Amino acid sequence: MAAANLIANLQLIPATEAITKVVEEIKVTARAARDVLFERESFSEFSTFLDRVVPVLTEISSKNSSPNTLRRVADELGRESKEARKLASDCNQKNRIYLLVNCRRILGRLESSTKKIGRALGILDFASLEISADVKDEIGALIDAMERAEFKAAVAEEEVLENIERGVHQRNADRAYANRLMSLIADVLGIPPERAALKREFEEFKREVAEAQLKKDQAEAIQMDQIIALLSRSDAALSFKEKESKYHSKRGSLGNQPLEPLQSFYCPITRDVMVDPVETPMGQTFERSAIEKWLSDGNVNCPLTMAPLEIGLLRPNITLRKSIEEWKERNTMILIASMRLQLGSEDKQVVVQGLGQLLGLCKEDLSKREFVVLENYVPVFVGFLKRKGLVRTRALELLIMLAKDSNENKEIIAKVDNTIELTVRLLAKSIVEGKLAVALLLELSKIEEVCGRIGRVQGCILLLVTMLNSDNAQAANDARELLENLSFSDQNVVQMAKANYFTPLLQHITSGAFFKLEQ
Repeated sequence: MAAANLIANLQLIPATEAITKVVEEIKVTARAARDVLFERESFSEFSTFLDRVVPVLTEISSKNSSPNTLRRVADELGRESKEARKLASDCNQKNRIYLLVNCRRILGRLESSTKKIGRALGILDFASLEISADVKDEIGALIDAMERAEFKAAVAEEEVLENIERGVHQRNADRAYANRLMSLIADVLGIPPERAALKREFEEFKREVAEAQLKKDQAEAIQMDQIIALLSRSDAALSFKEKESKYHSKRGSLGNQPLEPLQSFYCPITRDVMVDPVETPMGQTFERSAIEKWLSDGNVNCPLTMAPLEIGLLRPNITLRKSIEEWKERNTMILIASMRLQLGSEDKQVVVQGLGQLLGLCKEDLSKREFVVLENYVPVFVGFLKRKGLVRTRALELLIMLAKDSNENKEIIAKVDNTIELTVRLLAKSIVEGKLAVALLLELSKIEEVCGRIGRVQGCILLLVTMLNSDNAQAANDARELLENLSFSDQNVVQMAKANYFTPLLQHITSGAFFKLEQ
């Protein structure tokens, strides 16, 4: 409607004046394109084209040219300028995931506008205008460049789109696939890896899709529903309560003994459970690395059927891989849940071994750390902070690792009774425990509410200021960063002053060295 009103208004004014108005329109559109953060390089290139169009239009508006031709050019440019500005506005307002999954279409529209603006300029008969040959050549080069312009998605964006298409096509893409895809999306868009941030972005994406479906065609609506269904399988799409319910529902269906692997899980060559099973045209399945080595060693036949076989004929056995991954996940659940008895032992060595085993599992991947949290081990680890030796240090290591995963975990840890107080007390213990304690407090301080609680613990700030002189560089750096986080509170600043936190800085400034450096 706005574009139609512009065209109607242009038809009521002289052609040269219409060109002048369109020039102002194009300037506004160029500024809007420069402000777009999504596909910034392409929009920046588009704005550069528009900047080059402005002096051309300014030049021809003062020359003798056909009024009808000028008006036609003004109409075309006004329409495309409006469309491009609307596109730029959408890219600044819409959800980032929505923009990503539509990036090909967005870039296609931008490319179309560029070509149409170039073609519109080509309508003008520059040969008959009284302008220099150099200017004519420059205009010709601009028109040619705009008509040949191509805007392509970045390699990382194409990788995301290809993974989405593959996941939708497979239809039964599992949780692990969705998690990997969501992680890839987060990397491309610069979304913080915390689950809360990903879930917030995903919920905004769903709302954006719902609004778009009210005015889009049915085919696009189906495509978006398929993408939502795919991403909904990821952990980031679930709230903690939803994950907890889902976990305990699955956990409740399992016994206490590990599940034996099916015979089909074993590779006929390695005799080990497969990780990346691939299938031959005859239906035999092998571990990819094993069968590829078999063929690269000069063998040309399948080791089971002796039928001719080539590497290019191998295909992923997706169904079997998912079954193996599900078996591994269930056994991991059983193992982690069964370790509660070990951690409750009166034998210190048994507890240390149990914590060491959990620590090893947690280092392997995020899903195992999630199981540890969902099994409610966090209060157990906090309780071990009252113990001594390896029990305490391993409990600290586990809590730090879990806290780094998400703000959700930080809140869970901080809500356990006496977590903050017990950790602060450890700042005055051994170098190892002090280093771990300050690292844990630093992670927890990244939540403002928890940060306030840390500063209120008696003696905390004094201990942190003392740690600034620690022989352990990492501990000293963590203490400094933690104090910076705590300095948001006036009360904490007063405590820092009492602990002489600011004295070295004041001495540095008053010594004159600061001013010499500035000069």
